[in-house]
Amino acid sequence: MEKVVLVKYSEIGLKGKNRREFEDILISNIKRSTGWLVLWRWGRILINVDWENEDISKLSKIFGVQNYSAAYMTRADLSEIEEASLVMSSMEVEKGMKTFKVHAKRAQTDFPYGTYDVNKLIGAEILRSFPTLSVDVHDPDFVLNIEIKENEAYVYSRKIKGPGGLPVGTGGKAILLLSGGIDSPVSGWYAMKRGVSITALSFTSPPYTGKESEDKLIDLMKKLKEYSGGRDLPLYLCPLTPVLEFLKDSAPKKLLLVLQRRSMMRIAEKLAKKVKASAVYTGECVGQVASQTLENISVIESAVSLPVIRPLAGFDKIEIVDKAREIGTYEISIRPQVDVCSLFVPKRPATKANLETVVDVEREFSDKLLKAEEESYAMIKKVVF
Repeated sequence: MEKVVLVKYSEIGLKGKNRREFEDILISNIKRSTGWLVLWRWGRILINVDWENEDISKLSKIFGVQNYSAAYMTRADLSEIEEASLVMSSMEVEKGMKTFKVHAKRAQTDFPYGTYDVNKLIGAEILRSFPTLSVDVHDPDFVLNIEIKENEAYVYSRKIKGPGGLPVGTGGKAILLLSGGIDSPVSGWYAMKRGVSITALSFTSPPYTGKESEDKLIDLMKKLKEYSGGRDLPLYLCPLTPVLEFLKDSAPKKLLLVLQRRSMMRIAEKLAKKVKASAVYTGECVGQVASQTLENISVIESAVSLPVIRPLAGFDKIEIVDKAREIGTYEISIRPQVDVCSLFVPKRPATKANLETVVDVEREFSDKLLKAEEESYAMIKKVVF
């Protein structure tokens, strides 16, 4: 009898001929995140770890994991399965559990007992050993699960929910426009849940923004790193001051916000080409602020040819805040800072910018604006987490 953690996945199982590639990446991510020995077993992932003395909750932050269980692994032998079942049941009794049922599954047809027989035999032995327990097949305090494979069997009583999704590294690479606010870190979390490897791009504006703004971005990246499957999480910090100051002196005030965002998008696209990213993720939510009206979103996105993905487009603010709290970014995001985007924005920016008008404005000073963007990009610096 050996202590193991049994990891299950769901969406990966639908990947057909590509399934094994997804499984291998998930196994690699678990190894990278935990340092544990990880094996593949018949559509299951098996981790050799002493779950009584190790923190297995870190599996709750590895995308691709649907659920996981602290289990005992035995040979496919009824007496050994019975021994493991009694030990697992004793742990539940110590927690105050009063009712149970046995749920056996048999993948090995050569095993001499059917699932009904296993349920009956193991259940009877548990009742004899623990007089305080009784059977409840409809709503038990715990379910004793028994999975019988060709040479092995697994016995466990609890399924701990994982984050689901796809393993990071299976969904390509994207740029995440990361501000210090609540929304964009949540967007990055959702990107990683779909298997996307993110490279974050944040805009600063020295001397108007200081070290506290960079520290906040770094802390947000450290929190997102917990969900990266142990993979590197790069952050590029780009001083946007040359662009902001040029637009402040040259552009119509009502269009400043839209023009700033278009410059940010062009810089993001330039970085995407450098790191071979295929899309840009943002934390935009339709209608939340002036730059996020459908009209302005359309004008801003037209500055680049890459697809712009907005996981939070249909969320309301309460839903975003709840998710930020859940993943641990909220308390960091609400720390005070100077917002780059609002530094030179008028009180009433345009909410329905016209693309032709914006393009005409940019055309008037295209060379100078391009020079300011290149100056900003030249000062970009990289931090890897």
